[in-house]
Amino acid sequence: MTGITRFDPFRTYLTFPKWFDDFDEQSPKGLKIRETDKSLIAEAVIAGVPAKDVEVEIEDGILTIKAEKTEKKETKNEYKSSNYQYYYTCALTGGIWNKADAEIKDGIVKVTIPKTEVIRPKKIIVKEKGK
Repeated sequence: MTGITRFDPFRTYLTFPKWFDDFDEQSPKGLKIRETDKSLIAEAVIAGVPAKDVEVEIEDGILTIKAEKTEKKETKNEYKSSNYQYYYTCALTGGIWNKADAEIKDGIVKVTIPKTEVIRPKKIIVKEKGK
């Protein structure tokens, strides 16, 4: 089973609404990694960030997801600027990195990475000997 092997000290600077706290207990807040028979799947919370402002990179099995949203509001006597950044890094093994795919839906970016044939589970049929 894959898991997170790298700690990201900068994630403590990120804040999420309280309902994100239970997104995944064993991953950094807002990052969930799971696997199926054929794929590794990483899902990260990037609430309110459009797809054009999200970067997903995989290099040597290290997945990095960066998302940034800047809001600027100007009124007659006031200027307000807000900047939100989400940054996740984790190490994964056994993927076909150049065939990865990413999509955003409902504030979650989902990265799907096909597994290599070598690490896919294989079923072995057990035969009775002597019959």
